[in-house]
Amino acid sequence: MFPLPGKKIAFWKITEDAEMLLQMYNPTAEEIVFLQGLHENKRLHFLSSRLLLRTLVPEGKLTKDEVGKPHFEGGLPHLSISHSGNFAAAIIDENGPTGIDIETQGPKILRIEDKFCNAEDKSNIRRTHHSLCLLIIWGAKESLYKWYGKKEVDFKKHMTVGPFETGDSGRFSASFHKPGTQQDFIMEYAVFDGHVAVWIHELL
Repeated sequence: MFPLPGKKIAFWKITEDAEMLLQMYNPTAEEIVFLQGLHENKRLHFLSSRLLLRTLVPEGKLTKDEVGKPHFEGGLPHLSISHSGNFAAAIIDENGPTGIDIETQGPKILRIEDKFCNAEDKSNIRRTHHSLCLLIIWGAKESLYKWYGKKEVDFKKHMTVGPFETGDSGRFSASFHKPGTQQDFIMEYAVFDGHVAVWIHELL
């Protein structure tokens, strides 16, 4: 799978410790204060995701909006980041808002199925790959939530995932249908190293 023009996707497998990542990233004084208040794992996630963005957009300077969503100063390119386990993920898109999510594979997702899956979503679940299907659905909805960029989104009511095949990678449709905002998408997913990543391929 290859992203469309103007879009880049990257993953960082975290093999470094926080001290090495700090040396590689060279944080600002404000970021150093922020990092000191983080648990070790969150510190690794923060640093690796910022290094990913620096790799994708070397001259980009980050800022946050009123809901805490990161942006590059000047607004372009649009970006989304995610992290889980020992991976960080990032996507940038010059064409418009985007979203990406990465999750560690495991059974925890089974506990919250009814909180984010509607009847149509559940029709896509194969019991032989139950947790994987749920992670693909969850990752798609997390990505659409990041695309939307605002609060007050009901994952069960305002987003729906279309049919998909389970494998190492795939492409499928999804829709965001909150009153006032209607949009259809093509999503992509990849399964690797015990993680599931999902991102927006394009808007329809």
